[in-house]
Amino acid sequence: MDTFHRVGSAHYQKELDVQQLKLPLLLQQDTSRSTQSIPNIFASQNSLERLSTLRETQTQREARLKDRDRWIGAGLYESDNKSVSQDAVSRFVEMPVRRHMQEEQMSKEARRAEKLKALRKKNNKSLTSFPSRAKNKRKLKWTTDDFQSREATTGRSEMSKFSSVYTSASAGDADEVDTARLPEEATQIISWYIDQWTDTKKNEFLHKLVLKLDPRQHYFISSFLSLKHHKDIVGLLPDHLALKILQYLSPKELLTAGQVSKRWTRLANDNSLWRAKCEETTLEIPVPSAPEWKRVYKDNLYLRLNWNKGYYSTVDFRGHTHSVLCVTCDENRLASGSSDKTIKVWDIHTGHLQHTLKGHSKGVWCLQFFTKLLLVSGSFDSTIRVWNLRTGTTTRTLLGHTGQIWCLKRHGPYIVSGSQDKTAKVWDIGRSLLVHTLVGHNAAVFSLDIAEDGSLIVTGSADRSVRMWRSTTGQIVKVVWVSPTISIMAVSYSRGYFACSYDGTICLYKGAKLVKTFNEHRKRVESVNLRIVDAEQGQGYIISAGKDGFIKYWDITQDDSVQTFTGHREPINCIYVDERRIASASYDHKIRVWDFNVGMPPIEKPHNDEEETEIGGEQEGSSDEEEDGKETETVSLI
Repeated sequence: MDTFHRVGSAHYQKELDVQQLKLPLLLQQDTSRSTQSIPNIFASQNSLERLSTLRETQTQREARLKDRDRWIGAGLYESDNKSVSQDAVSRFVEMPVRRHMQEEQMSKEARRAEKLKALRKKNNKSLTSFPSRAKNKRKLKWTTDDFQSREATTGRSEMSKFSSVYTSASAGDADEVDTARLPEEATQIISWYIDQWTDTKKNEFLHKLVLKLDPRQHYFISSFLSLKHHKDIVGLLPDHLALKILQYLSPKELLTAGQVSKRWTRLANDNSLWRAKCEETTLEIPVPSAPEWKRVYKDNLYLRLNWNKGYYSTVDFRGHTHSVLCVTCDENRLASGSSDKTIKVWDIHTGHLQHTLKGHSKGVWCLQFFTKLLLVSGSFDSTIRVWNLRTGTTTRTLLGHTGQIWCLKRHGPYIVSGSQDKTAKVWDIGRSLLVHTLVGHNAAVFSLDIAEDGSLIVTGSADRSVRMWRSTTGQIVKVVWVSPTISIMAVSYSRGYFACSYDGTICLYKGAKLVKTFNEHRKRVESVNLRIVDAEQGQGYIISAGKDGFIKYWDITQDDSVQTFTGHREPINCIYVDERRIASASYDHKIRVWDFNVGMPPIEKPHNDEEETEIGGEQEGSSDEEEDGKETETVSLI
């Protein structure tokens, strides 16, 4: 194993190198290092000799100051009978100072000089010049016994005081140096250190001082310096550069970075930074006119968590006198149609009833908002009506179907309707014009949907098939036979996938290929809504509702439902689903809105009240003639 020799702060491997080293002296006299510990700065004879040298003539002092950057004398330190050269410590003592540290030190020294001048003026003391012989003759004639007795009396207290004041003087935060707590010779040394000594002499002084400290003081100095060396790189940059760096962090990392300091918090909460994060994800909540993008991102994240955890608020709308057969919503309103032949329009936020629309001669089975002021309805009376919501009257009535109208879907200026007459029709509402009639089903068309780009129409029928049509030409593109014996009651299309239901089974197809089936509903599924999030990975969700009174939320990658929502005492005939809410229409004369945009979910899963948990045992069926007619017709067509 290699043998290393330690001399001062340097390490040498060869003993010959140690013997040839020479260490220079800071002051004129030889400084010897015996086998005893290094002499105390205040108590040793060497310290007295240093003070006595100050009584040289003014001429000698000025000459010495002109050459103060050089080492005085060429004496030798002796440590354990080994001579060392100047190079041993010079590399440590004459360590270069970085330019920015020099500038900071110069500004700090200027501030300290001003504070010391004010302090000297206050105490009537002249600390910037060396003490004169006449005035300080008595002070300079301290003997070794005096220092030893002083050290014996105070122990390490004087050294601790000196270290405390020196640290305060070195730090730029100190308001003043408390010289009243120190002996005059210590104050004099501080004055020399601040005003007279060069960086080289300061380093030599600190080197000797550190060798005298105990481990506790070493720990204090180490802790202090670790803080002084810390530099906040991002905090020192201009805002536009700091934001350029922070934009590479993930949202979670941005939240962590915001806890560093006030400046980091301000940068991490920058609106443009969070706008970029919102553009990288799919927003499922409405964006206000002057958005706070961090809040938008947070609410959007909480929204999906609330769906998964089943955390929501509910609002019930009551007013119909018979079963509610259909429901639809826009941003601020909810419309419901009932077997009582009326349509009611509500404020979705307050529950206030705005309009009651009368005109159909039979029950209303389907509704669609066309614009903010126009509502389209389909009824058992085989008519489609367009309503003016400002006046509450019918503006147009579309005649073309010969049977009950079971379903409606809107895309742009077009409305597609499905009927008991085995056809689906495409209407241009603006011109009140029939564009296409989709002929091909052998039984009633109970449900339909339109692709996101409007190019494809999907219909589900009592003939047990799902058919896809080209919307521009009305031609059949594909036929998928889904059920062996039972009618297709609901269908929903999204990004190349479609979901449909027959009896209590939900089927998920990609194109014409069956992907998965879901079987948890106890009775017939009446309504299905499919949302595909990632078509390539096959990720998305399904919302379904049926005659068992349950609403189920499915992740299409799992076999079991994620959540089951209860709240109706009788079968559910229709649901409307968007990114934030579910609206359900039931035979119990009630519409319920389930709002999931309610902020951060609780830590524990919310507990459903007793009324909702008892719905599962409700019996199927309704005394309404319209519902019975649909079920009878379905059975007769099989």
